[in-house]
Amino acid sequence: MKSENSAQVLSEVAPLKELMVWGEPGCETLLAQLLPKSKSLFFSYYEVPTARSEFKRMQTLIENEGVKIIRAKDAVANLLEKKSFPNLPKTIRELEGHLLQKANDYFETFRNRKIKELQNEKIGLSVEEIYTQVRRDIQTVLEEDVQTYGERTAIRLNHLLSLSKPLPLSNIFYGRDQSQTLADKIVLSQLKWDIRKPEVDIYKEALIELGYGNALIELEAGTVEGGDVVVFGDTCYIGVGARTMFSAVKEICKKIGPLLEQNGIQLAAVINPKHAEEAATFAAPTDEHMHIMHLDMFWIPLTHHLVMAYGDEVDRRKVIRLTHNSGQVISEDLGGFREFLDGKGIEILEVTKQEQEDFATNLLNLGNRTVIMALSKNERVIAELQRRGFRVLSAELNKLVNGYGAIHCLTAPVKRETPPQKVIEEPM
Repeated sequence: MKSENSAQVLSEVAPLKELMVWGEPGCETLLAQLLPKSKSLFFSYYEVPTARSEFKRMQTLIENEGVKIIRAKDAVANLLEKKSFPNLPKTIRELEGHLLQKANDYFETFRNRKIKELQNEKIGLSVEEIYTQVRRDIQTVLEEDVQTYGERTAIRLNHLLSLSKPLPLSNIFYGRDQSQTLADKIVLSQLKWDIRKPEVDIYKEALIELGYGNALIELEAGTVEGGDVVVFGDTCYIGVGARTMFSAVKEICKKIGPLLEQNGIQLAAVINPKHAEEAATFAAPTDEHMHIMHLDMFWIPLTHHLVMAYGDEVDRRKVIRLTHNSGQVISEDLGGFREFLDGKGIEILEVTKQEQEDFATNLLNLGNRTVIMALSKNERVIAELQRRGFRVLSAELNKLVNGYGAIHCLTAPVKRETPPQKVIEEPM
């Protein structure tokens, strides 16, 4: 029997104890450099080997702060080692040949679209140069994976992530979105775009392998992504807009609303009406959607009475409270998001549009007034935090942010200290 682990998150600002990450990006992310933005959900190009190094440094930085790191990628590797796959490549060189062929197919299929994207974003590389670099890096990454996992498991892991689905699972290292710990449950997401949808089943298997099977909650309606979910004070805030649907928030209310209420937590949808309407019909995300795709892209709690936020987006959002009563979900319009926060006595430390686009709000709160920023270039924000008594560390994720996400997107807390006012009642 597999031993069971416990999850517990009741406040975004409580001291962080255990954190789940996927692991560094690999060949699946390399292949995505040859896909158009509408499919990859990335900027047009970034150097994956450098991003891998950034991820490893970030992990070490967090561990050095006394936080336990749980790697879902390693759990999946352990699972794959136990299974039988008769039709997989027999050697790492054979697998490399399949990956290089996939890279060639993408290059030929999307070459003209990539040329236009590179020109629009003023990337100083040609698509041919990127193609050459991707081919070279595939070999390097495979060699590193063999050193880490052994040849047999490296073949299985890379086949799963790069070749087993219609598109490579290139965003899987953004490990916040696939699940979210709420109280002592882990809610599995339903992701919006095709390239990301298979990630949830992989994370589900990883969480079971890691001993969290009894904590898992699955949803049947709508889409929801973990970057839209934040527990803060007496409220679980769920962003609704480009990626998360109101129907999914209602589903969460049905599934764990009573549990949240037992812990003194109400459920509030924080809605961008324009993005929610567009997301229902658009065939691909817009640049505007990508920059404000989740709640954590523009709003993040710092202390019990302080948040950092991009004010223009706060002012576009409205709040609807959801409660669960006799099997029914009841909705109540509470007005604008800024007014809602003001009514709770919450101060907003505002950031500019440029600071928001430089991921100032997408930080990791370790608790005890210590935060890790993605980029040290946000000098004004860092100085203001330090002036207010925060200890500010920087992960320097200069390449990893080119997937439209930063340190908050890369990390999924599974255990924080329980706030004194949030003591779970034991059953009689």
